Amino acid sequence: MALNQNGTNISVQKTFYNDSQMTDMNSLANALLSKPTELSPIITHLAGKDDKRFPLSFLTEGVGNVKSMDRLEYEYRVRTHSRKTRPVQATLADVTGVGIGGSAFEVIFPDKHFVFPYVLVNSAGEQARIMKEPTPQGDQGYKYTLQLVNPAASASLSVGYTVGDLWAQLYAPVGVDFSRGNASNWETPGLVRNKIGTVRKSYHMSGHARDYVAEFALPTKGGKMTKLWMDYEEYQHMLNFKEECEMFYWYGQKTYSGDGNTVMKDENGQPVIVGPGLLEQIVNKDSYSAMTETKIKNIIGDIFYGMTDSQQKQVTLYTGTGGMREFDEALKGHFTNTTSSGGSWKVGGENRFITGSGRNLGMSGYFTSYEHIDGHTVNVVKLPLFDHGPVAQASGKHPVTGFSLESYRMVFVDQSNYDGQANLQMLSKKGREMMRWCVAGSVVPRGFDSSSSRASDVDGASVHMLKTAGIVLKRFDTSLDITCTAS
Repeated sequence: MALNQNGTNISVQKTFYNDSQMTDMNSLANALLSKPTELSPIITHLAGKDDKRFPLSFLTEGVGNVKSMDRLEYEYRVRTHSRKTRPVQATLADVTGVGIGGSAFEVIFPDKHFVFPYVLVNSAGEQARIMKEPTPQGDQGYKYTLQLVNPAASASLSVGYTVGDLWAQLYAPVGVDFSRGNASNWETPGLVRNKIGTVRKSYHMSGHARDYVAEFALPTKGGKMTKLWMDYEEYQHMLNFKEECEMFYWYGQKTYSGDGNTVMKDENGQPVIVGPGLLEQIVNKDSYSAMTETKIKNIIGDIFYGMTDSQQKQVTLYTGTGGMREFDEALKGHFTNTTSSGGSWKVGGENRFITGSGRNLGMSGYFTSYEHIDGHTVNVVKLPLFDHGPVAQASGKHPVTGFSLESYRMVFVDQSNYDGQANLQMLSKKGREMMRWCVAGSVVPRGFDSSSSRASDVDGASVHMLKTAGIVLKRFDTSLDITCTAS
C-alpha cells in the first residue's frame, strides 16, 4: 500500500456500508492487523495533518521518527550545558570592606564546581583567586577561601558576598616555580535512564453500529487516488485513543524512583510503569504574568547560550489560545514602544497591520513566528489540549479573559537535529507499537477474522487497543516550560 503521506488531497467521510465496494482488500482495519507497525504511523500522519490534537504523535510517529526497542528501559548519553556560574549560598565575610588590603574572605557555593587555584569573576568584573582547596559544609555546599586579584590597598569587593550573587571561573594563575597541577571541572556527557509505558483503550459496539463506515480518499505515490474504509465507530475510537496517547506524551509522570523501583501496582500485583512525559523531561521551568518581547528574546538566548552547535535552532512554541494572544501582544507591544512614530508598525514601507485611511481603518494580522538575533527561529503552534484538555478544565482561570491558565502555558520545544538525529523522538516496544484485537459477541467487527464461535453472548462486540511507547527529548535542557501566574 504505497500511500503518499505528503499528499494534500485527503478526505474522510461517513457513509453507509456497501458490501460490493467495501471488501477486505481495501479495508484499512484489516490491513492494520497484518501491518500495524507500518500503517499506524500512516493513520497518525493522515489524522494529524489537519488536526492539531496530537502534534507530538504527528511529529514523531506520523513522519516515521520512531525507534523500536526490545525492552521498556532506555538510556542515552547527553552533553548538557556546562554551567559556568554558581550563586553564593552563604557568606562568612564581614559585609563591610570585604577583601580590603588583600585580606582573604570566605563564601559558600552550592557544590565543588570551581577548582583551586582558579580565578573567579563576579557581575561587577571583580576577580578573586581561590587560595586553597574548598572544604565541605554539609548540606550548605563547599566553603571557598578567596583573595582579590586587584593589588590596590583600598580595593574591596562591591558584590559577590551576598546570597544569590553569581561568580564564574576564568583561569588558573600559579606560582613562579614548583607549581602543581590542578583538577578539571569539564563535564562529561551524562547518562540518562528512563522507561516507556503502556496505555490501552477498549470500547463496545452494538450490533447496529456496523451500518456506518469511514471512507478515506488517499493519494498514492503514483499520483492516483485510492479509497480505503473502516468502521466509522472504530475510526472515532482510534482517534480518541491517539488523543489519550498524546496526553500521555505531554503529561506523563514517572511512577518509578531513581533506582528504577516501581511502587505502583495494579490489581494483579503487576507494576504500573509510566515514563516521563515531555513536560516532566523539560528541566527549565519559569512563569510569567504578562509576556514581553524582551522575555521571549532572553528565553531563547539563555537556552542556547554557550552551545557550540547552537546555530539556527528550530524551536516550536506550543501554547493555547491565551498564549497565542500573549505572544502576539508581546511582539505588537514591542513595535508600539519602539517605533519612532508611536506604533505605525510599518514593514517594508507598507502598513501590514493597519489598513485603510482616515476614519475607515481596519486591523488584521497576528504574529506566529519570531526570529531571534542569534538566528534561532520560534514557530507558534496552537495546541487544543492546553485549551480544552483535562488539565485545562481543572486549572484556575485567567482574571481578565476567563480562559484556563493552562491555555496560557508556553512550552518552547527544541525540535532541532543533533548529530543527524531528531531531538524529539518516539520510542516504542518492538511488537507492541500498536496492538488491536476484538472479543466477538453477536457480531465480529470488520477487519477481524470471522468465525462461527464467539467469546461473548453480548449483542455486539468489544475492541481493544494497546500501545507501549514514550516520547524522549534527548537534549532536555534546551527547551523551556513557562506557566502563567496571572491572578
